[in-house]
Amino acid sequence: MPIRPRLTRPPRILIASDQNHALSDVVRSLGRRGYSVLRVFAESSVLERARTARPDVIVLDARLGEEQALDLSRTLRADPSIGSSTPILLLVPARPGRQDHLTALRAGVWELVRQPLDVAELLAKLDRYVLVKVERDGVSRRDLVDDVTGLYSMHGLARRTGELILQAAQHNASVACVAVAPARDGEERGVDGLDGLRGVARLLEASGRRSDAIGRIGPAEFAVVAAGVNRAGARQLANRLRDSVGAELRAGYDAVGSRRGGGGGGGGGLEARSLVARAARALEMAKLEGKWVKEARE
Repeated sequence: MPIRPRLTRPPRILIASDQNHALSDVVRSLGRRGYSVLRVFAESSVLERARTARPDVIVLDARLGEEQALDLSRTLRADPSIGSSTPILLLVPARPGRQDHLTALRAGVWELVRQPLDVAELLAKLDRYVLVKVERDGVSRRDLVDDVTGLYSMHGLARRTGELILQAAQHNASVACVAVAPARDGEERGVDGLDGLRGVARLLEASGRRSDAIGRIGPAEFAVVAAGVNRAGARQLANRLRDSVGAELRAGYDAVGSRRGGGGGGGGGLEARSLVARAARALEMAKLEGKWVKEARE
């Protein structure tokens, strides 16, 4: 197992399902592979067990009730002890449609896994996702968070964008980045000073979805990365951000489709940095051309 040298303990998998017989082969195979398997049979116990065990991957069974499973994913994502870096997989009984993928992606589900399970394929997925989690855990929070705003730093945003690209590829979905900057240097309705920057950061957080990644990418520049959003959706997102912030903004945006995004990984890969950089360049062009928003061009 490629992650073994990086761990000082067996990787932990939390499985929330009341299907005992259907998952027995999976549990045995995980045990033989060196995983520590934690079972939860009721939805009400999942959050508490996840908080105490800190699993490397969480597997939820949609047969507990699909809406409840998605709500549970949202609840797990909102808990600081789980956050965005713990992969969540959802076991589904039928082939999911386009809307199923988008809804799951926005609920924080990294991948939909169709039943009956292919045990070898599932093991390969878990190995990959545990590696992503281990790499993320090896980075200190100080390296990922901007001191002034509490948002992601540029490095942290690149890493989180890489995770979103990885997730979106599993759902055949796009990922968009919108870079924004408040008007400054005497422009009307400008935002100045640290308090102004913090205020913009709070407004951006309030206007975003929980699944979005928001970071500070320059002295007064911010970026919002959203999964399941294409170029047209990115422009709509820019409009919404302008309305939410209530100050004159400049914006630039770009999006990457799933075919281009499959290799982003969780470690702030080249594709992730390139996406943010293209949106940032479009923002600078918007400033130079006196436009409020501009789409990135190759």
